[in-house]
Amino acid sequence: MRLLAFAFPWLLTACGTAFQPHPIPQQENITTIHEAAPDEDGFKTFVLSNAPQTAWPIQTWDLDSLTLSALYFHPALKVAKSDYAVALASITSAGLRPQVGLNSQLAHSNQANGDISPWAYSLQVSIPLITANKRQISIEIAQYQADIAKIQIAETAWMLRQQLSVDLILLAEQQAMQANLSKLQTAQDQLLDAYQKRLDVGVAGQSDVLPIRLQRDQSAWQLQQTSVQIKQTEQKILHDAGLTTQNNPLFKLAPVQLSQILKERFAHAAVYADATTIQHYALTNRMDIQRGLAQYAKAESQLKLEMAKRYPNLSLSPGIMYEYGDKIWSLGLSTMLNLLNRNSDLWAQAEQVRLNEAARFYALQHQVIQSSEQVHVKYRDSARLLVTLTQTYEQQMQRKAQLAKQWRQGLIDKVEYLQAEIQFYNAQQRLILQQANVMRALQEIENVMQTPIALSQRPVVTLKQQQKATAK
Repeated sequence: MRLLAFAFPWLLTACGTAFQPHPIPQQENITTIHEAAPDEDGFKTFVLSNAPQTAWPIQTWDLDSLTLSALYFHPALKVAKSDYAVALASITSAGLRPQVGLNSQLAHSNQANGDISPWAYSLQVSIPLITANKRQISIEIAQYQADIAKIQIAETAWMLRQQLSVDLILLAEQQAMQANLSKLQTAQDQLLDAYQKRLDVGVAGQSDVLPIRLQRDQSAWQLQQTSVQIKQTEQKILHDAGLTTQNNPLFKLAPVQLSQILKERFAHAAVYADATTIQHYALTNRMDIQRGLAQYAKAESQLKLEMAKRYPNLSLSPGIMYEYGDKIWSLGLSTMLNLLNRNSDLWAQAEQVRLNEAARFYALQHQVIQSSEQVHVKYRDSARLLVTLTQTYEQQMQRKAQLAKQWRQGLIDKVEYLQAEIQFYNAQQRLILQQANVMRALQEIENVMQTPIALSQRPVVTLKQQQKATAK
């Protein structure tokens, strides 16, 4: 009895801390979302820690600085990091040893058999013993799951960067088109005025003026639409950087010159010149490939655990009893007999899971190889068309310059020159659209390879350079 009286308070203390509810602070979350701004001290520390070469404060924003904003403010990355924290906690819980059990019993006799004492009490400790290294295998499974969650963080960060890259390419296309449409509309207005004068003196008819007016109105509508689209894209860039427009002005973005970037990328085309090179980078760099390997390794460990379960765990039970005047020591040994559940069935399920992961990884490799071929063909065809349109654009530019000279010399009238100028702006529109298409094709190659190419400021390393560095 004295032993039980001593142990009882200790058992109550071991029950742990009582549960404390923690409701979601909805209004506080809303305030935090709206008040997030790039001038926060926390963001400054984050930028200078991860990109010390960045000038602070950031005056003009490019892909790299926008990516830093997304990595700090965007909730998608916070969720991925939270999942990783859960996975790390699972490693700790998987390594916990089973708890020791404590059993006690109290009885009272009427002393009908002449017992020395009417009281009987006992105390027994249950010590579980894990066999076949099951605890270590469980830790191994949890570690693989943590690796998967860590890869998911990198995938989320890459996804945020890719979305911003897509946004900037679209914005560059829209801004170039806006400048073109503004000049085109000016030329069409001048041409319409010239034809209106001809109409007034009876040299031209309404059938000559009407198509020009329709084209001018179409260009004006396109210019208005483009201006609206630019504002929407700028707002989307702010959102994709993890911020809201309520307390933040739109970013002052660094200009993106598609033609200049393409010229630099064409000079390093060896990185994505053929599908084999793209495939090599993709099959070695892609994070879903790394995740697939980790998932397969986890499935193997789960199979290993199921096979280890054929060895049942043991439990030692030393105890002491005081039974109606007699003191008795005891030592028990217990285990589980798997008579109802066949281990072979559990092995078969775990083996099927491993085969399933292997099939998924094969399908992933197949998809990556196909994507490598598809993006290469798309880029190759887009680049070839860009070369053709560039030649046409240069011819139109030369013709425009020649006619401008002839017009200043009085060899041709203004109408003929304006018609050539409008043709030039139409050729420039086609060139802008194709430049953006090539940039998007490059961005798709970048996404397949998961190696920065399209808007990256870092030098591109070719496959041969990478192999030489590895050999050294």
